[in-house]
Amino acid sequence: MVMQNRHDGAQSHDWWDDLPPAVRKRFSCRPLPEPPQVPSTPRIEQEAARPRPGIMRDLGRVAGLFLVVAIANLLFLLLALIFIFSEPGPH
Repeated sequence: MVMQNRHDGAQSHDWWDDLPPAVRKRFSCRPLPEPPQVPSTPRIEQEAARPRPGIMRDLGRVAGLFLVVAIANLLFLLLALIFIFSEPGPH
């Protein structure tokens, strides 16, 4: 991911501050100060504790949808064949 440059690279004297923290940490001799910790709210903790749905369940839903569409297509084609090849009634 690319971080936005505050000065668009136009002869900025603060170019070092525009670098991502991981790059600055790799090339700096002194340790970087830790960012201040934001206290978490109970709502955020509850959302983090709630498990995300598994990918297998999502893939199962997609596969089920494809199966339903395929069966609907087959029934439509079967009805079309019955309509085409049925014997015409007396007119």
